[in-house]
Amino acid sequence: MLLKDIVYKLSLNAIGDIDNLDVSGIGSLKAAKENEISFAAGHKYAKQLFDTKACAVIMDYESLKAELPSDVKFVILDSKNPYLSFAEVTQIFKSVSYEKNKIPSDNFEGRYFIGKTSNKRENTVIFPGVFIGEYSSIGANCRIMSGAYIGNNVIIGNNVLIYPNVTIYDNSKIGNDCIIHAGAIIGSDGFGFARGKSGYVKIIHTGYAELEDNVEIGANTTIDRGAVDYTRIGAGTKIDNLVQIAHNVIIGKNCVIAAQVGIAGSTEIGDNVTMGGQVGIAGHIEVGNNVMIAAQSGVSGNIKDGEILSGSPAFAIKEWRNSAVLFKKLPELYKKLKEISKTKD
Repeated sequence: MLLKDIVYKLSLNAIGDIDNLDVSGIGSLKAAKENEISFAAGHKYAKQLFDTKACAVIMDYESLKAELPSDVKFVILDSKNPYLSFAEVTQIFKSVSYEKNKIPSDNFEGRYFIGKTSNKRENTVIFPGVFIGEYSSIGANCRIMSGAYIGNNVIIGNNVLIYPNVTIYDNSKIGNDCIIHAGAIIGSDGFGFARGKSGYVKIIHTGYAELEDNVEIGANTTIDRGAVDYTRIGAGTKIDNLVQIAHNVIIGKNCVIAAQVGIAGSTEIGDNVTMGGQVGIAGHIEVGNNVMIAAQSGVSGNIKDGEILSGSPAFAIKEWRNSAVLFKKLPELYKKLKEISKTKD
């Protein structure tokens, strides 16, 4: 692509000559080739600007101009949010790559199974080895890759990308523009058992799982169906790999959930919530809007809007940081206490 086309699409301010400059891809500051774009997200990357071979670098120019080399050899693409601009550049290159590598769906006809009562709309590509049950509906412009299993009475919206070996159980609902990565499972039974005299009696889960529009689900993540109602992931929410979401959990809009998070049943998560890796959330609690939970935190009670928590059990991050400092000093404090005790004796 021409660099000037990228600059125009993203409304960036270019410092340097962009005429007739071809760009073939994206790279890190360390590894970028001479015809690739890179980005500097902050001051810690300033030293790498001296050696990078990238032809253009996205950065906040005002923030980094004092740390630039005197003989800048790349075009500066000025952005107040370099990370967001970088994300938008990746979208541009993805769309170009997709058009170049479009797979002819004619080759796949008859090499997958779709129930007689199910249907798919125009421009949807179903790869060989896919199984789609009865009474299911697949929207337009979807790509469903090999090994995917889609059960009965499943509704999938438009522009959905389903990677290999995804399993979508009966009655699940998938909105528009969703991405589900390899090995993810949507709508499996929740972990529900009642203890009887002779052992545990399984609770049959008759609900369903729903992803609203523009949700992304990471590889090998599991989202259980509701026991009697539903489990719901709100629009715009992004979930990393290896996350467990139990039955009847409701997650709000535009949340970000990192790898290995576990959310127990019937918990409600608000909008714009961020969870670091390995966070554990107990069941039947409420987490408010705009909450941030640091990695490896354990949450066992309700959280109000806007709180930032850390630790296990989790509490306000400012108090947690103070406690962490004191915890490291405990051996020293204990030694001093023993010395004081001996003095008194």
